[in-house]
Amino acid sequence: MTHNYEAEAHRRPKSRNLRPLMRLTPFLGRYKPRIVMALVALLAAAGATLAIPLAVRRVIDSGFSAANVMLVNQYFFAMLAVVLVLALGSALRFYLVMWLGERVVADVRDAMFAHVLTLSPGFFETQRTGEVVSRLTADTTQIKAAFSSTTSIALRNLVMLTGAVVMMVLTSPKLAGLSLLAIPIVVLPLVVYGRRVRLLSRKAQDTLAASAAYAQERLAAIATVQSNVQEEAARKDFSSSTTIAFEAAAQRTFARAVLTFAIIFAALGAIVGLLWYGASEVLSGQMTAGTLSQFLIYAILAASSLGQLSEVWGEIQAAAGAAERISELLDEVPAIAVPANPVALPQPGIGRVTLEDIEFRYPTRPATAALHDVSFTVEP
Repeated sequence: MTHNYEAEAHRRPKSRNLRPLMRLTPFLGRYKPRIVMALVALLAAAGATLAIPLAVRRVIDSGFSAANVMLVNQYFFAMLAVVLVLALGSALRFYLVMWLGERVVADVRDAMFAHVLTLSPGFFETQRTGEVVSRLTADTTQIKAAFSSTTSIALRNLVMLTGAVVMMVLTSPKLAGLSLLAIPIVVLPLVVYGRRVRLLSRKAQDTLAASAAYAQERLAAIATVQSNVQEEAARKDFSSSTTIAFEAAAQRTFARAVLTFAIIFAALGAIVGLLWYGASEVLSGQMTAGTLSQFLIYAILAASSLGQLSEVWGEIQAAAGAAERISELLDEVPAIAVPANPVALPQPGIGRVTLEDIEFRYPTRPATAALHDVSFTVEP
């Protein structure tokens, strides 16, 4: 059974979660060793980053006097070692994750193309070739971003956020408790407005596919277009479709910009409030300047990680929309099933074929019969 994807894109329920991406996880499962190596590199880099504020606190609390020169030097040498681990872990993570993204997308494209080749002619009667090509190219490119840089950034910031919050609690439970009050303010826009970003991302992908499909059809029939002097009409129609695609992309970009503004302002605003309160604690002797500095660095790391999560969340949602479109194509069932045990024709060919009272209608013109009550016999 075939479906008109473009028509259904406007009437089917929109995906409100990231479940479409889970359909593509079997492609990742083929490369488990590299995934494990990437996770180890990610944890090493995150751990190194979280260790730096500890050294900063000790340097500040030890003071910068001549009597503490050796101690200060030791801390800075330790920080250099931590930075080396951070650099190596980040580089290894980047390479492995980008490799995985490229490899997974190549496998997805192979699977999609192999499946398309099995679909019946009726599918290609109802679907524009440009729409299918768009899913093979534009949508898989969106998936590549999700399985490479976007996922890597999201995981890194998720680990950093978790580690920073834990260290904030260990450093100062009181300040950590106050910072928890700001979490609902930061998370609410991410949950509520993120839905709009996802819907706009799907709309942008659909309009881009429609534009590509139109261009492919006109260029494939360029001789007909030129012989009927329709170049200007085709140009205007394509210009209109690209304008619609641009407007959809601009709406998505604006929505993501608003989401980013809300998250960053709320997160950094909370840090300013914590700094204000922490300064009063230092002045009253309730904590040391080094402890406050350590807490603030962890708070900044947590806020920065949360802010970056808000940015990549929009990209992940866009990838979920692309994954949904890819899944629709992979789920398309051929109208004619290939026999499990085909029987070879006898050589030389014998027998005859008889067709009686045949009626045939093209899928795109179901109301008009191309053949009606046709009967004939073919024999040697």
